[in-house]
Amino acid sequence: MISDETPLLPDVVRAYPFSWGSGFVWPPETEEREESLAYARAVLEACLPRAVLASPEPPQEPTVWDHEGDEYPEWTGIRAVLRGHMPYARHATAGRMAGAKAECARQGIDTTGFEEIWTRRIVAWIAEQTLSWCGLMVDDEKGLTPWLMDLAESYVRRRMAAEKAVWALRHTEAVPESRAALMRLATYEGLPDEIRAQITDGLRSRPGRRSSPPPRP
Repeated sequence: MISDETPLLPDVVRAYPFSWGSGFVWPPETEEREESLAYARAVLEACLPRAVLASPEPPQEPTVWDHEGDEYPEWTGIRAVLRGHMPYARHATAGRMAGAKAECARQGIDTTGFEEIWTRRIVAWIAEQTLSWCGLMVDDEKGLTPWLMDLAESYVRRRMAAEKAVWALRHTEAVPESRAALMRLATYEGLPDEIRAQITDGLRSRPGRRSSPPPRP
Protein backbone atom coordinates (compact mmCIF):
# COMPACT_ATOMS: atom_id res chain seq x y z
CA MET A 1 0.00 0.00 0.00
CA ILE A 2 1.33 3.47 -0.88
CA SER A 3 2.22 5.54 2.15
CA ASP A 4 0.35 8.80 2.59
CA GLU A 5 3.71 10.56 2.65
CA THR A 6 4.90 9.08 -0.64
CA PRO A 7 6.16 12.04 -2.71
CA LEU A 8 4.73 12.54 -6.20
CA LEU A 9 7.46 14.88 -7.47
CA PRO A 10 11.23 14.44 -7.94
CA ASP A 11 13.34 15.60 -5.01
CA VAL A 12 14.66 18.69 -6.79
CA VAL A 13 11.09 19.80 -7.61
CA ARG A 14 9.88 19.06 -4.08
CA ALA A 15 12.47 21.58 -2.90
CA TYR A 16 10.86 24.31 -5.04
CA PRO A 17 10.56 27.21 -2.56
CA PHE A 18 7.83 29.32 -4.19
CA SER A 19 4.22 28.77 -3.16
CA TRP A 20 1.32 27.66 -5.29
CA GLY A 21 -0.66 30.52 -3.75
CA SER A 22 1.62 32.91 -5.64
CA GLY A 23 1.32 30.83 -8.80
CA PHE A 24 4.73 29.19 -8.32
CA VAL A 25 6.23 32.48 -9.59
CA TRP A 26 9.91 33.21 -8.97
CA PRO A 27 10.07 36.59 -7.17
CA PRO A 28 11.56 39.31 -9.39
CA GLU A 29 14.16 40.07 -6.73
CA THR A 30 15.63 36.56 -7.01
CA GLU A 31 19.37 37.04 -7.46
CA GLU A 32 21.03 35.71 -10.60
CA ARG A 33 23.56 33.74 -8.62
CA GLU A 34 25.23 30.64 -9.97
CA GLU A 35 23.26 28.59 -7.46
CA SER A 36 19.94 30.03 -8.66
CA LEU A 37 20.73 29.30 -12.30
CA ALA A 38 21.89 25.79 -11.44
CA TYR A 39 18.69 25.13 -9.50
CA ALA A 40 16.51 26.48 -12.33
CA ARG A 41 18.29 24.19 -14.75
CA ALA A 42 17.85 21.19 -12.45
CA VAL A 43 14.13 21.93 -12.07
CA LEU A 44 13.63 22.18 -15.83
CA GLU A 45 15.55 18.97 -16.43
CA ALA A 46 13.46 17.15 -13.82
CA CYS A 47 10.12 18.50 -15.06
CA LEU A 48 10.72 17.78 -18.75
CA PRO A 49 8.46 14.90 -19.83
CA ARG A 50 10.27 11.90 -21.26
CA ALA A 51 8.02 11.76 -24.31
CA VAL A 52 5.61 13.97 -26.24
CA LEU A 53 2.43 14.51 -24.22
CA ALA A 54 -0.87 13.32 -25.67
CA SER A 55 -2.31 16.81 -25.04
CA PRO A 56 -0.61 20.11 -24.15
CA GLU A 57 -0.05 20.94 -20.50
CA PRO A 58 -0.90 22.98 -18.59
CA PRO A 59 -4.29 24.07 -19.92
CA GLN A 60 -4.61 27.65 -21.11
CA GLU A 61 -5.57 30.07 -18.36
CA PRO A 62 -9.16 31.37 -18.69
CA THR A 63 -9.85 35.09 -18.60
CA VAL A 64 -12.85 37.04 -17.41
CA TRP A 65 -13.36 38.17 -20.99
CA ASP A 66 -13.88 34.59 -22.14
CA HIS A 67 -16.08 33.40 -19.30
CA GLU A 68 -18.94 34.83 -17.32
CA GLY A 69 -20.42 33.83 -13.98
CA ASP A 70 -19.77 30.18 -13.22
CA GLU A 71 -18.66 29.28 -16.72
CA TYR A 72 -14.99 28.86 -15.88
CA PRO A 73 -13.58 25.43 -16.79
CA GLU A 74 -14.13 22.76 -14.16
CA TRP A 75 -10.38 22.21 -13.81
CA THR A 76 -9.97 25.65 -12.24
CA GLY A 77 -12.13 24.53 -9.34
CA ILE A 78 -10.06 21.38 -8.95
CA ARG A 79 -6.91 23.50 -8.90
CA ALA A 80 -8.36 25.60 -6.08
CA VAL A 81 -8.97 22.44 -4.05
CA LEU A 82 -5.45 21.20 -4.70
CA ARG A 83 -3.88 24.52 -3.69
CA GLY A 84 -5.53 24.16 -0.32
CA HIS A 85 -4.13 20.67 0.13
CA MET A 86 -0.69 21.36 -1.39
CA PRO A 87 0.44 24.97 -0.80
CA TYR A 88 4.03 24.05 -1.73
CA ALA A 89 5.54 21.46 -4.05
CA ARG A 90 6.85 19.52 -1.05
CA HIS A 91 3.24 18.89 -0.05
CA ALA A 92 2.50 16.96 -3.27
CA THR A 93 2.18 13.53 -1.70
CA ALA A 94 -0.01 10.54 -2.41
CA GLY A 95 -2.02 11.17 0.77
CA ARG A 96 -2.75 14.83 0.06
CA MET A 97 -3.60 14.04 -3.54
CA ALA A 98 -6.03 11.36 -2.35
CA GLY A 99 -7.63 13.87 0.02
CA ALA A 100 -8.08 16.40 -2.79
CA LYS A 101 -9.51 13.69 -5.03
CA ALA A 102 -12.05 12.70 -2.38
CA GLU A 103 -13.08 16.34 -1.90
CA CYS A 104 -13.59 16.77 -5.64
CA ALA A 105 -15.57 13.53 -5.84
CA ARG A 106 -17.89 14.81 -3.11
CA GLN A 107 -18.52 17.83 -5.33
CA GLY A 108 -19.58 15.52 -8.15
CA ILE A 109 -16.44 16.07 -10.22
CA ASP A 110 -15.16 13.25 -12.42
CA THR A 111 -11.87 12.12 -10.88
CA THR A 112 -10.77 9.60 -13.49
CA GLY A 113 -6.97 9.58 -13.73
CA PHE A 114 -6.85 12.28 -11.05
CA GLU A 115 -3.38 11.68 -9.60
CA GLU A 116 -1.69 11.28 -12.98
CA ILE A 117 -3.34 14.34 -14.52
CA TRP A 118 -2.78 16.66 -11.61
CA THR A 119 0.76 15.59 -10.82
CA ARG A 120 1.61 16.35 -14.45
CA ARG A 121 -0.10 19.76 -14.25
CA ILE A 122 1.69 20.75 -11.07
CA VAL A 123 4.96 19.91 -12.80
CA ALA A 124 3.91 21.87 -15.88
CA TRP A 125 3.05 25.02 -13.89
CA ILE A 126 6.38 24.86 -12.07
CA ALA A 127 8.18 24.43 -15.39
CA GLU A 128 6.29 27.41 -16.84
CA GLN A 129 7.36 29.76 -14.09
CA THR A 130 10.95 28.55 -14.13
CA LEU A 131 11.13 29.14 -17.88
CA SER A 132 9.63 32.59 -17.37
CA TRP A 133 12.20 33.55 -14.75
CA CYS A 134 15.10 32.34 -16.85
CA GLY A 135 13.92 34.00 -20.03
CA LEU A 136 12.45 37.23 -18.72
CA MET A 137 14.29 38.08 -15.52
CA VAL A 138 17.82 36.76 -16.02
CA ASP A 139 20.12 39.24 -17.76
CA ASP A 140 23.15 36.94 -17.76
CA GLU A 141 22.42 35.27 -21.09
CA LYS A 142 25.87 33.68 -21.09
CA GLY A 143 24.91 31.82 -17.92
CA LEU A 144 21.83 30.45 -19.71
CA THR A 145 23.60 29.33 -22.87
CA PRO A 146 23.12 26.75 -24.24
CA TRP A 147 21.18 24.77 -21.65
CA LEU A 148 18.10 27.03 -21.51
CA MET A 149 17.77 27.08 -25.29
CA ASP A 150 18.09 23.29 -25.50
CA LEU A 151 15.54 22.73 -22.76
CA ALA A 152 13.09 25.34 -24.06
CA GLU A 153 13.10 23.71 -27.49
CA SER A 154 12.49 20.30 -25.92
CA TYR A 155 9.57 21.67 -23.90
CA VAL A 156 7.92 23.00 -27.05
CA ARG A 157 8.41 19.72 -28.89
CA ARG A 158 7.04 17.68 -25.98
CA ARG A 159 3.98 19.95 -25.56
CA MET A 160 4.60 21.05 -21.99
CA ALA A 161 4.81 24.75 -21.04
CA ALA A 162 5.25 25.47 -24.75
CA GLU A 163 4.10 29.09 -24.65
CA LYS A 164 6.51 30.04 -21.87
CA ALA A 165 9.29 28.07 -23.57
CA VAL A 166 8.81 30.03 -26.79
CA TRP A 167 8.87 33.30 -24.86
CA ALA A 168 12.08 32.24 -23.12
CA LEU A 169 13.63 31.82 -26.57
CA ARG A 170 12.23 35.12 -27.77
CA HIS A 171 13.44 37.01 -24.71
CA THR A 172 16.96 35.70 -25.41
CA GLU A 173 16.80 36.14 -29.19
CA ALA A 174 20.15 37.95 -29.24
CA VAL A 175 21.75 34.58 -28.49
CA PRO A 176 22.35 32.63 -31.73
CA GLU A 177 21.24 29.40 -30.07
CA SER A 178 17.81 30.89 -29.36
CA ARG A 179 17.17 31.96 -32.92
CA ALA A 180 18.42 28.61 -34.21
CA ALA A 181 15.96 26.84 -31.90
CA LEU A 182 13.13 29.08 -33.12
CA MET A 183 14.03 28.33 -36.73
CA ARG A 184 13.94 24.59 -36.09
CA LEU A 185 10.62 24.87 -34.27
CA ALA A 186 9.12 26.93 -37.09
CA THR A 187 9.13 23.81 -39.29
CA TYR A 188 8.28 21.32 -36.55
CA GLU A 189 4.98 19.59 -37.31
CA GLY A 190 2.14 19.24 -34.85
CA LEU A 191 2.42 22.53 -32.98
CA PRO A 192 -0.78 24.43 -32.10
CA ASP A 193 -1.45 27.40 -34.36
CA GLU A 194 -1.00 29.95 -31.57
CA ILE A 195 2.40 28.53 -30.63
CA ARG A 196 3.54 28.51 -34.25
CA ALA A 197 2.40 32.14 -34.59
CA GLN A 198 4.51 33.13 -31.57
CA ILE A 199 7.53 31.39 -33.10
CA THR A 200 7.01 33.10 -36.45
CA ASP A 201 6.62 36.49 -34.82
CA GLY A 202 9.83 35.90 -32.92
CA LEU A 203 11.73 35.19 -36.10
CA ARG A 204 10.41 38.40 -37.64
CA SER A 205 11.74 40.49 -34.76
CA ARG A 206 15.12 42.19 -34.98
CA PRO A 207 17.98 40.17 -33.42
CA GLY A 208 19.81 41.89 -30.63
CA ARG A 209 16.89 43.05 -28.50
CA ARG A 210 14.55 41.25 -26.19
CA SER A 211 10.99 40.59 -27.24
CA SER A 212 8.14 41.46 -24.92
CA PRO A 213 5.07 39.24 -24.53
CA PRO A 214 1.79 40.84 -25.52
CA PRO A 215 -0.15 42.35 -22.59
CA ARG A 216 -2.88 40.15 -21.15
CA PRO A 217 -6.37 41.25 -22.24
